[in-house]
Amino acid sequence: MNFDKLTDFAIAVVIAAALAGNLDSFTKWVYVARATLIYELRTESWGSSNFFEKKADKKN
Repeated sequence: MNFDKLTDFAIAVVIAAALAGNLDSFTKWVYVARATLIYELRTESWGSSNFFEKKADKKN
């Protein structure tokens, strides 16, 4: 995979944030985004593991 352009963009964003004096708020934003991603990737949010009904659960 070619990540050269993505890497260049990320480096440019970090340098721009540092030059603007907002590196601490940018770092906090990255931490919050990473924590949100980890929270959303938990297995509890994937849905029910009982996708197919069991024969004992069916009521006739």
